Amino acid sequence: MRLLFLLISAFTLSVGCSRSSDLVASNLNACLVVTEAEIELALGTPVMQGERQNDQQCLYHGKKNPQETVLVELTPGTGGEKKSLFNSERMKSDRTLIPGIGDGAFTFRSPVGGIQLTFMKGDALVTLSLSPLKQGNPLDAVTNLAKVAANRLTARLAVPGQASMGAGLTASASQSAGDWYGCLPVGMMFGKGHLTITDRGEWTMTTAVLSPGTLVADRGRWQVESFQDILHGTYQLSGKESFSTTGILSINWERLPKNQPPSRFDRTLFHALTGMPHKIAVKRLPPVEPALVGTWEGSAKFVDHQEEFVWTITTGNLSQFYRATLQSGRLEQDGDQYRLVVPQGKAPALAVRFPSKDHMELTDPSGTVSQWTKNEKILSRC
Repeated sequence: MRLLFLLISAFTLSVGCSRSSDLVASNLNACLVVTEAEIELALGTPVMQGERQNDQQCLYHGKKNPQETVLVELTPGTGGEKKSLFNSERMKSDRTLIPGIGDGAFTFRSPVGGIQLTFMKGDALVTLSLSPLKQGNPLDAVTNLAKVAANRLTARLAVPGQASMGAGLTASASQSAGDWYGCLPVGMMFGKGHLTITDRGEWTMTTAVLSPGTLVADRGRWQVESFQDILHGTYQLSGKESFSTTGILSINWERLPKNQPPSRFDRTLFHALTGMPHKIAVKRLPPVEPALVGTWEGSAKFVDHQEEFVWTITTGNLSQFYRATLQSGRLEQDGDQYRLVVPQGKAPALAVRFPSKDHMELTDPSGTVSQWTKNEKILSRC
């Protein structure tokens, strides 16, 4: 656990602290970010009173097992340079983006088995670190705890009279903050979308599709045929738990344990996609390499977006290929119009319109309009 603290502290100290921008520290210290009761609810076990380590850290021990700990770190005064560092850190391949928390969040699994979640909110950076738990789901626990912490910081950081997009959303666009769900065109098909907009005008959008098809994979070569496209290339096994593909998809794949959801793919969208009915006519094909049978996940990073993949392969030559594209940027105002803009990216901006508080329309450069609501049930229509 000491190693986990050192790993976490190295990142937190690199972000730094500005005493001149002490909005959070003047109202809140690390032992007030979350309460003992909230930690107990998230972990499902009683904890002792928080121990204030210093101005920025508070440590909680489990009552039944003191080796189970939660470390809360609060760093105020994150300026533009520190924010850029945070954004760079969260896009690393071993980080998992978590939508809907603060102004951005990601998780990182420690080499010793713990998990940490770091998020930004206003001028504050918060890191919640859990040691390995003997029961429960640590990812769910740290995510639920972070949502509570972010809501508390939202109340503390509320500043009346904000009217510019630089400090937050204008009054007329404030209704946009939150999680939105919609159906939008992705190539020749409709994808499922999850858009999160913060009250500071920052957004993260994930669009996901499922491509069912047939697979031929033997002697180092593979090919998938679906009604949308044909994927092909070479593959190389790396033991029982990983393999790599080259060609159209240069990806390192890791096996997912049975009945375990993917760690990086947007969970809401993945759940919606797995519930989609589909039929594939599988003709007589050569057997699939037995070592490839199972469910795998991988990712790829590009200049202005990131892609996450889940690939299910069966002995009957059935391939289910899940693909999610992640983008982030700012909601910018142009007169009485709004746009989702990807800074320094090649992706064109999307025009935004809010017909009502629970209804949003996105228009792409081709003029195609997609409908979005704050109710994820709309995903069943995609």
